[in-house]
Amino acid sequence: MNESVKRIDVKGPHGTWSYEAPNWAEQFPILMGDTYRHGGVSQAPYASLNLAFHVGDEPQNVRANRAIVADHLSVDPKRISCGNQVHGLKAVEITENLIGAGALGEDTAIADCDAVFTKLPNVPLFLFTADCVAVGIYDAKHHAIATVHAGWRGAIGHLPVLTIEAMKEAYGTEFKDCYIYLGPSIGPESFEVDVELGKRFELAWRGMTDRSVADVVNYPGDKLDKAYINLWNFIAEGLMVNGVPKENISIGGTDTVTDRDCYSYRRESGKTGRMALFGMLQER
Repeated sequence: MNESVKRIDVKGPHGTWSYEAPNWAEQFPILMGDTYRHGGVSQAPYASLNLAFHVGDEPQNVRANRAIVADHLSVDPKRISCGNQVHGLKAVEITENLIGAGALGEDTAIADCDAVFTKLPNVPLFLFTADCVAVGIYDAKHHAIATVHAGWRGAIGHLPVLTIEAMKEAYGTEFKDCYIYLGPSIGPESFEVDVELGKRFELAWRGMTDRSVADVVNYPGDKLDKAYINLWNFIAEGLMVNGVPKENISIGGTDTVTDRDCYSYRRESGKTGRMALFGMLQER
């Protein structure tokens, strides 16, 4: 965690729970943050603030954990709205009829959806991660918000950019008016992949910027068949070349693989809970 974000500790019914929040959010009527794993009711291997239904945890535990976060947001947990994440490139607007999609169970989440956005106040947008990059977007001019699930597929497919373009079509959002937060996720020293994927990111990087490839892909000399990818830099660069000011982008820098306060799919061999990036507009 670096100076562009802060950790907020909240006293809950099952102990203190915490989340990371971008400093820029303090100047706007929004609530945005990415939860850590402690302070909930889930048992191992989901211990303890697991916020996702799809991982195998008891549904009543997930509902209880979501209620903890919703209480902090001062909203009914039934208003939580989210997609059924599939590592795709679909962004969906949360309108009145979609409030509460996925709130109480996986079966009501928006199908094949990895990004949601809205202009409706007091509607918490959730997305769930355990290594993938969670991206929060706020359009300060039109008072609109989005949460975006960007694993390597969403990153290389530029889903954060596509989401802002969808917001532009719906609200008139411009890149220059957006503030961005990248939450806890697998870091550049932990995201080891095969060379083929490394080359795909290298090609995509060269297609959008003349900055050094070393800013996004590194090939260690002792592992000729491996590469390390910096998803944070790749996502941020894609947004900046489209017009988001560099100073509006906050990268927390928390590596989920090495930080035991986080869930990590890679560290825990796929059997683990999920953190949640939440974003909610307040009345302006």
